[in-house]
Amino acid sequence: MVEISTPISRSTDASKLDYYEIPIIDWQLSDKDKPLFLRQLRDAMINIGFLYLANHPVPHEIIAQVKEIAPKFFELPQESKDMLDMKNSMHFHGYLKVSGATLSNDASVREQFNFGGARTCSWKEGEPEYLKLNGEALWPSEQDLPEFRNTMLTYYNHVEDLSYKFTRLVSEALGLGPDALDVLFDQDHGNLQPRCKVLRYPGTPDGQPGSGIAAHVDGSFLTYLLQATDHRTLEVKNLSGEWIPVPPKENTFVINLGKTLEKATRRVLPATPHRVLSPIGAPRFSVAFFSSIGHEVRLAEHYFPFPEEVLEMKYARDKKLGVDSNFRFSEKDMDLAGEVVLARKLRSHADVTERFYPNLFSRYYPNGRPAKPNTGRNLMSKA
Repeated sequence: MVEISTPISRSTDASKLDYYEIPIIDWQLSDKDKPLFLRQLRDAMINIGFLYLANHPVPHEIIAQVKEIAPKFFELPQESKDMLDMKNSMHFHGYLKVSGATLSNDASVREQFNFGGARTCSWKEGEPEYLKLNGEALWPSEQDLPEFRNTMLTYYNHVEDLSYKFTRLVSEALGLGPDALDVLFDQDHGNLQPRCKVLRYPGTPDGQPGSGIAAHVDGSFLTYLLQATDHRTLEVKNLSGEWIPVPPKENTFVINLGKTLEKATRRVLPATPHRVLSPIGAPRFSVAFFSSIGHEVRLAEHYFPFPEEVLEMKYARDKKLGVDSNFRFSEKDMDLAGEVVLARKLRSHADVTERFYPNLFSRYYPNGRPAKPNTGRNLMSKA
């Protein structure tokens, strides 16, 4: 069991909405005292955009197995990892090494292995290109890394199941029915493929903290992060613009709101900027699960009737931040979500685009393949 605490705030009226710790919300409270659970969840989501979910239903033994085996992927010989390079996957799965030496717009340093569920690619010639996004990941062989695929897929399935259950509680916390957000997902969840990343942040060579991932907001719906080592290098920007630590806590997931959920709720729920510092000493490992919405969803077509109490909380937060409470969809929010996600990935990975999406290559790379690819568009929130 995890001891539950509340976020620390300062006493002045000017900062009463601010926070200096991330709140811990007990999953088991949703059965014991659901109204209290929903109030705590609503406050964390609207005013912070980050929370710890404690005592969650993903089995302890699965978590322990993931913490043990995930780092072993990065111990494979470089040639074995290179065989699993993302450039070999039309689904944008696989190994990726990120550094200023290999990317044009990111000074961050990390290695990562991207994968999804055991999905079969349904794309056929003439069908929308975004259908290529779903498909089997590139996995190391059983000989190279026994039980890695099975362990990670078992973990993935548990977190995916949790994500749908948690989303229904999010909907209730916003004063909607538990199934109100279901319109953002395919009825057959098999047509969705949330993404997962195993991340390794190497220790800095000079003993000074560096950048593992620069300040950003996630593009996902919700992110479920397992911090697999004890480093205190994940940081969140609070309402005052200060960076505060989000240290690992046993038997918790760190959950944060993504840009897709922010838009779906017309910014009732904010996507909060965060970053990861490169550790000093031993490498940091984490596993991030990014939930997604249906490929056929157009965000701007959906309206959710939030109660006045929820809207008043949003207005108070926006006043604190000094931002306009009026929300405006962008032009691309009328596009299919599958097209939006694909476009983001194509901009980030020229090698995958050239090999597996040749009909779209000239659209995104009119001057040819760049010497160094980008890591993607800037997702920083203006708030």
